[in-house]
Amino acid sequence: MEHEEQIAKDKRTKTYLIIIIGVLFIINFALLYNLISKDKILVTTENKLEDTTNEKQQLDKMLDETETLLLEYKGKNSQLDSIIDIKNDEIAVKVAQIRKMLSQGNITKAQLEAAKGEMDKLRAKIASTTHIIDSLSKENLDLKVANTTLTEENTTVKEEVESQRNINSTLADQNKKLGDKVKVASRLKATNIKAEGIMVKGNKEKEKSRLSRIDKVKIQFTIDKNEIVDAGQKVVYLRLIGPNGSTVANQNAGSGTFDVAGESTLYTSKATVNFNSNTGSLVIIYFDKIPGMSTGNYRALVYCDEWMIGEGSLKLK
Repeated sequence: MEHEEQIAKDKRTKTYLIIIIGVLFIINFALLYNLISKDKILVTTENKLEDTTNEKQQLDKMLDETETLLLEYKGKNSQLDSIIDIKNDEIAVKVAQIRKMLSQGNITKAQLEAAKGEMDKLRAKIASTTHIIDSLSKENLDLKVANTTLTEENTTVKEEVESQRNINSTLADQNKKLGDKVKVASRLKATNIKAEGIMVKGNKEKEKSRLSRIDKVKIQFTIDKNEIVDAGQKVVYLRLIGPNGSTVANQNAGSGTFDVAGESTLYTSKATVNFNSNTGSLVIIYFDKIPGMSTGNYRALVYCDEWMIGEGSLKLK
């Protein structure tokens, strides 16, 4: 009886031990599972923190590279500098947004992906900015080249204009000289000038040298041929300069004024001649003796087309 009781007691003891061992096994398993889970969580957290740190480092590196890159463009053109300043401000705002996202500590994968997306946008913005600056720099360079070309062309045109002006000036001088030569060549010339006092009896003339015995003064000369001058009617003027240096004139006898070198001049008498440019023409001018004429030497000056074309002399006793 006692032996059976002991056996039953041992069975119960074994059962309790088995239960206790099972409970302990479950507890140990639970503790082990909890420890493994915490390790995984810790590793995941560390990976997140490490990923965030790398993103921050990449961001700082990108920012430094961007600032360096943009600074390389500054100072080259004042208009581009203003654009670079604006783009720098825009990029700085974007960087601040990303830094704020990454500064939250432990973030989710979605948040990290969002931060990476913003960084991709930032890279694209930086690429766009540098592309715009490069394009503007190229346009500015093209404009400078075009301006230099225009300046060179303008200089060439100015030189050509100045050269043409010099040519025109030279031609004008040559034309003036040629014109002066033509004017000189086109002047008529009176030769064989003979001035004499004459006494008139009926239809006859007789040369006299005494003032008291003359009725008229006669001037006879030849206008030489000149093929440059057009043939036709020519008005020839006579100025008879007395011993006192004054022009002998009498308006009632046909005296008047005419222009010589732009100045009005008194003449003694005039005659209209039908000039023959191929053979020349003979001219005779008469002038009646007037009261007040005195003895002495007289000069007979002949004019045509405002030029003096010959000179003779007369002495009255």
